[in-house]
Amino acid sequence: MRPDSETNDDRRTMDTNGHTIENGHGKLGTINHHDVKQQNGSRPDEKIVLPNEMASMVPLQVLIGKMIRKAHADLMTLTDTLPSRSDTEKKRHILNYATLVRKQIIKLQVLVKWADDADDIQMCQNIMAFLANQNQIFRDTTHFLHKIHAELPKARIRNFDILSAVDVLTTGTYQRMPTKFQSIPIPLTDSEVLETFSKMNDVIRMRMMTNEVLPSPMKAYEIESGRIKFLIPNEFDVSLTLMGPPNERRWWIVSLNVLVKSTAGSGAADVDISLNEAQLQNLKMNSQKQLLPPPIPVTSTPDTPIAPIHFPLVNLYDYLHLFCLNMQLEIIYMQATMVSRTRWLDQLKVFMDSTRTKLTLVYWKGGSPAAHWARPQTDEKEKSAEAQANSTTIEISISNEVDKRRGPFTPQVNMAISIRDELKGLIEQAGLGASVQLSKMDNADRPKIISALKYPKNQLDVLWGGESNLHTNSDLLNPSDINVERVLWHVTRHHSLCIIEKLRIVLKGQESFLNENGLHLVEGRLEDVISDLETNATEGLKDQFYIGDMKMDISPVIVRYRHHRYITINLDMRSGRIKVREAGYRLGEGDVKLKELEERLNSDPSNVAKHLLWLRSEVVIREIVSLAKQLSLQPFHTSQMSLRADDLVKLFGDVMPPPPPRDPADTTHPPVNRLQYPSHCVFLQFAQFKDWYLVIAIVQNEVYSWLCCINEKRDQAGLFQVVVDMMHVDYEEMWREQFMPHVDDGADGQTKKRRSYSEENKENESQQDTENFHKKRRKTLTGRADTSEPSDAAQNMDNLSIDLRFMAKLDSLSRSLPTARWSSSFFWVQSPTHPGHYSSRFLPLNPKF
Repeated sequence: MRPDSETNDDRRTMDTNGHTIENGHGKLGTINHHDVKQQNGSRPDEKIVLPNEMASMVPLQVLIGKMIRKAHADLMTLTDTLPSRSDTEKKRHILNYATLVRKQIIKLQVLVKWADDADDIQMCQNIMAFLANQNQIFRDTTHFLHKIHAELPKARIRNFDILSAVDVLTTGTYQRMPTKFQSIPIPLTDSEVLETFSKMNDVIRMRMMTNEVLPSPMKAYEIESGRIKFLIPNEFDVSLTLMGPPNERRWWIVSLNVLVKSTAGSGAADVDISLNEAQLQNLKMNSQKQLLPPPIPVTSTPDTPIAPIHFPLVNLYDYLHLFCLNMQLEIIYMQATMVSRTRWLDQLKVFMDSTRTKLTLVYWKGGSPAAHWARPQTDEKEKSAEAQANSTTIEISISNEVDKRRGPFTPQVNMAISIRDELKGLIEQAGLGASVQLSKMDNADRPKIISALKYPKNQLDVLWGGESNLHTNSDLLNPSDINVERVLWHVTRHHSLCIIEKLRIVLKGQESFLNENGLHLVEGRLEDVISDLETNATEGLKDQFYIGDMKMDISPVIVRYRHHRYITINLDMRSGRIKVREAGYRLGEGDVKLKELEERLNSDPSNVAKHLLWLRSEVVIREIVSLAKQLSLQPFHTSQMSLRADDLVKLFGDVMPPPPPRDPADTTHPPVNRLQYPSHCVFLQFAQFKDWYLVIAIVQNEVYSWLCCINEKRDQAGLFQVVVDMMHVDYEEMWREQFMPHVDDGADGQTKKRRSYSEENKENESQQDTENFHKKRRKTLTGRADTSEPSDAAQNMDNLSIDLRFMAKLDSLSRSLPTARWSSSFFWVQSPTHPGHYSSRFLPLNPKF
């Protein structure tokens, strides 16, 4: 920013492009040329005045005025604020103000001295601005003239055709028509067209018999209407014709259709990946390039040109076949991507490699342990962890058969063997034209001939779990009817069948263990077995045999784990998880138990019998808890109890096996030295006796019960419980009196093992007729048995059967024992210090009572 020394408006140079003169007063005035000539007839001294360029210039008057106003405003602000400040602050603010104003005045003084030369600087600035403006004007003029030169010829009017106008006006006709338009060809007749087609057919037929080498998939062709048609099923059809001079006739594609497409219908086939007109035309152009002969190498001479090996029809087939394979893979990829985001959401993963020649489908989220446990692949190779992980993987890739045909020898030896054994057969399969043309080939070109004519070269491979066996004879990936869901449904259905069948085989192998523990594997259909269930209960089971519109004809595994209570073990083909359902019985809370059983089976399917026994015991404990609540008994889970190890041994030591000895070499698992609670156990607290509990536990399909008194104590470690009194309740005897009143087992005081009626009569049911069907036999450990006719209600009972009446009897007996113990231990004692006064005392409890 620079000041202007001319502060007076009267002394400023006027903005004009004319001339100025100096008058006697030293002022500049503007005159024109006419006035100058009228003064004394002579021209006075003149000065050219340029326009002022005020860029970055400020008048000195304006600058001085702004500084004065700023100093005055700061002074007024200082006078208003000083009275409220202390003397020290007043002095500091006055000093700051004086210093700032002094600096501004010094700067102003410098600018005023510099302003003496401002006129010269302003003149230079005006000259530079004027020259820049003139330069821009010249440049714009040049550009405009060039634009006129370029556009003016386009606006030129054509010369009038005077000669043609004279001819038309004088003769009435146009006599200057080109000769090409005067002779119009006459269209061919139908007979001539048919004759031409017949001659073209003969030329094509002769070409095929003498010169052409055909790939083996294109040996079947049809010559008609001057064309040769090749049809490759499920891939493409192409029509060719010959064009050009007789000695240089080449094949030209007349029509080309791609037959690869997706299934017409719903589902994954909704993806339309057919080629449009532009894509089909581009494919036709690229295919035409395959028919053109390659250029002659530079190393050849005009006298002996080296013609490269060129089989146009072979090249055409190889190109279109590879295109169809890639198109199939792209259609499958797009269909798989769509279903992975819709119906197979979170259950299907799709991966395509960078070369887009290998597609990987992973179903069932990679597979659960149950899916890898029952692999559909039946190879005898060692099942490594990687092989098991690939059991739910489908790989679809474009393979090169040349790599697969490599033998154990070196490439040179393998090629020599192929030339010797296969060349003759390939020449015979290539057609008559091949025998003529290939006989002229050198020995050095024979490996190239074998590589070009041996088929198949490329094909679409489908590997399931690393194996090509898809366990079906149907074509799941038909190129003209591609549907990836068809492949997924077949693979998941067969995999599900393998899992269910392996579960059934494992259960049959452990059938004796199942029968001993009240579990029975049911053969046949569920509707035939459960004939007495309600209709709506059996109808609800039918949906597990259908998924969508596809019938799932996998028969589930049916197990009877209680009297008239069955579960079906099936598999969800979409998620690959084992599903367990209760047949004809509404569990309510038990649905959670079925979910937990599903988790156990999916994580460890090999121990299916152990998991079923767990469900049986869990259901019995749940029934006991439900009946106990009706009898005002408060149930407590083992997690709510805090018994010490000695009390656990005292309570469960006779029924629970001791902890297994620890291997000294095993350092991965911590040692287990104390007895644990039974897996299926419940503590039932009496309302009248808060310290007394009825303990019921199921161990190895046997029910054990104890009545114990548990007191709470506290030590430095915290609150814990101690068993102060305990007695055994003969649960087995009470159960026999309730459910088997007419059966006398002749017991001799030894512990007996109960078995269900259905199991004990399993070997006799096939031999007895309808009259004695209801006769049951119950064997004891001593081998003695008694046959009787129990009631109909007892026929459906097993050793874990329980009802409200039996639970009420057990509750009454359990309540009477603490009452009797309390009354027998209570007595009166006379006070020695106060004769005639008595106090109550209790006998100490005997833990061995």
